[in-house]
Amino acid sequence: MTCKTRRSAFALITASTRSKQLCLAALCAVTLGFAPGTHAQAQEGVNPEVARMLELAVREAEQLRQQLPTLQYEATMRVQEWDGRGRLRGTARAKAIMRPGAEQPMTFLSREMQGKVRLPKGDKGSKKEDDDNIPLDQFAREHQIPDRFEFQLGGTEEVAGGSARQIRFQPKPNFPAKNRADKFLNTISGTAWLNEETNKLVKFEMRLLRPFRLFWIIAVLKELKIEYELLTPAEIIGRSKMKVFFALTTPVYSIRQLHDVELDNFRRRDTLAAAP
Repeated sequence: MTCKTRRSAFALITASTRSKQLCLAALCAVTLGFAPGTHAQAQEGVNPEVARMLELAVREAEQLRQQLPTLQYEATMRVQEWDGRGRLRGTARAKAIMRPGAEQPMTFLSREMQGKVRLPKGDKGSKKEDDDNIPLDQFAREHQIPDRFEFQLGGTEEVAGGSARQIRFQPKPNFPAKNRADKFLNTISGTAWLNEETNKLVKFEMRLLRPFRLFWIIAVLKELKIEYELLTPAEIIGRSKMKVFFALTTPVYSIRQLHDVELDNFRRRDTLAAAP
């Protein structure tokens, strides 16, 4: 694998430890996707009340997405990396301040590395993708989210001190894919938990159903699992945890990484700048 390809592979996952980690809830809500205005009868397996919850979840997530450039938070992470034969290459522990959309989006407070493992770099910001600026309801419409997935209502569970409704989703077989985003959506399934009082996404699990070919013709994402859970609610988000596991292969290189991340101390950057 070339250095450029490996950096791109690493960026695919470690983006979750930068700004995209904060907007995970927003992206997941769209994946569940009843955009505002979608009638409840679009899915036989989802009753009108659940459809309403999903619509409100997308609205809440869009508000969070719009707040991202004004926020900062702390991330405590542990990263493990294995080679293609399953041998542990290295382990890293770090704590960083995250500033989504800022010129310097990450500042490490501490780092400790053993063996060969990579941590995301925080020295400069990266160019934003156009997709980051698309409203979530527009994304849901463009990718036909309500029609693309089958939804199944589960029971309730206590998450972050409140009652949350469980909703499972999986892609419909042979649903048309017009672009790479559609193709990726057709390969994922999972479960989401929505708080029954606030309609916010408080827990999420997603996995890759089959290997997915990435932007480079020779790189294949063999496995991908994402888990997110809110632990302690707060005004913005609150303390939460996320786990990301992925396995990537090319003809000359294979890599597996596990990221365990805890997020906390969400604050508005303008408030911090005004403090003496």
